Amino acid sequence: MKSSYIALMMILSSIPAFAGFGEGPPIRWGKVSPAEFSVMPQDKDSAAPAIVLCDFGDIKVTNRTFYTRHIRLKILKPDGLKYASVEIPYQTNNRHDDFIKLKARTLVMEHGKIVTYQVASSAIEDIKINDRWNKIKFTFPNVQPGAIIEYLYEVASLDFEKLDTWYFQHEIPVIWSEIRFEVPDPYVYLVTYESNRALLPDEEMAFGRKLQWLYDTKPRPRRTVLAKSSYLLYATAENRYKVWAMNNTKKKIVMRNIPGLSAGTGSQPVTSSYPQVRFNLFESSGNLPWSFKPLVLTTHKDYENRGEWNLMHDRTAIPGYVHFRLDTWSEFNAALLNHDRFGMYLTKNAGSKQLIDNICDNSNDRVVKLEAVFEYVRNNYRWNGAFTLYADQDFEDFMQKKTGSSSEINLVLVNLLRQAGISAWPLIIRTVDNGPPEKMYPVKGQFNHVIAVAEIAGVQILLDTVSGTDDMTRLHKLDIGTQGWIVREDDPGWIDIFSGAGVKEDDEGTGFSL
Repeated sequence: MKSSYIALMMILSSIPAFAGFGEGPPIRWGKVSPAEFSVMPQDKDSAAPAIVLCDFGDIKVTNRTFYTRHIRLKILKPDGLKYASVEIPYQTNNRHDDFIKLKARTLVMEHGKIVTYQVASSAIEDIKINDRWNKIKFTFPNVQPGAIIEYLYEVASLDFEKLDTWYFQHEIPVIWSEIRFEVPDPYVYLVTYESNRALLPDEEMAFGRKLQWLYDTKPRPRRTVLAKSSYLLYATAENRYKVWAMNNTKKKIVMRNIPGLSAGTGSQPVTSSYPQVRFNLFESSGNLPWSFKPLVLTTHKDYENRGEWNLMHDRTAIPGYVHFRLDTWSEFNAALLNHDRFGMYLTKNAGSKQLIDNICDNSNDRVVKLEAVFEYVRNNYRWNGAFTLYADQDFEDFMQKKTGSSSEINLVLVNLLRQAGISAWPLIIRTVDNGPPEKMYPVKGQFNHVIAVAEIAGVQILLDTVSGTDDMTRLHKLDIGTQGWIVREDDPGWIDIFSGAGVKEDDEGTGFSL
């Protein structure tokens, strides 16, 4: 069996882990070798129900972001038949994603010959998930242990600031995983390779100095310096964490013989442990062609609320000369406080003094007030099940409907706590099912939930009205085990939710006490 494994490696060829493109893709549609039908996983993965022969991705940024993905997988056992059903989520709001190409097929060895069964277009479903997302779903025909399945698709996307993360590992073994990325001249992207390796404090400081240099240096001298280092901005000693500042260049990253991994660490999703590459826009500038405008509009601060059509008809939203730069944390914090769908929720009138007095029964005890305001918000506002960073509705509409997202309800909680004389601030988080947040720079879209931080007698109390429990001191399960950014004018910053002030551990979970 090992000879077949080696044969496949020869088919795919051997190349450096980090390189330019050089040659064609590692696999091509319609070209499958008989040797691939003999491949079996080795050593600890010998019992795997399936094996990924090759997972190839290509990302090109032009007037759209074009994603291409080609996956070839061999079914080994009956348990592996679950991989014959595929779902591909995509964003539908503002025509964010358009499928350009999708094809899929099953290959079976019959009487020494490779027989192909195509997935018919009529068998491909387009299913609505919610107002923002759909999913493409299909099942491969004539699949049995020993069969090879493969699918290839291309999507034109309005992803611009943050592109899809590439994960090299899967829950089943992977022989070859490769991602290619090409970025043109107007853009500078931070491309981060991480192999299950969080930065140590001294490494964070070193990387922070490199980022500050990037912010402080003008484009031309910056490009000259980066070109000499192949655009490498920062790397740890063992190269398990590397960051490139890519401009007008291309890169290929390959990993081989990756074992399967089906469980994460603690409450973190398994993908947090996978070697991965992340893509975040640092800067774009220049007089871009009109065809680039829809992509650039996604960076507008009101894009989520106003959409492409509205902004395209707003001359002030589309300047001739475009300049975008990734915010610093202080800039990001200030923008949140000034945002109509975030900071304005904290300053508008959510209730009169008489209402607060009635809620708190005219008590002067801040603990009593805290409990009373929390109970009032939880009992009078209904959660629609959505975790969001920004409010989905104008403040007045939400106050009238009293139904909304986690952001809307918990921002009003902060508002009313302040009116009751209690120090309180929003704490924005990335729920634990989405993995840890990027702490080095503020990445668009990484936060998806808002909870509240109140402070009494020097102790911080974390509150979440959508926790689904009767206990004020108990957070939602997806809040616990991550870190959040406290949004305030003075001394904003990170809080460890699982070990912040006022946290206590008990037999049932995590609670908070004064």
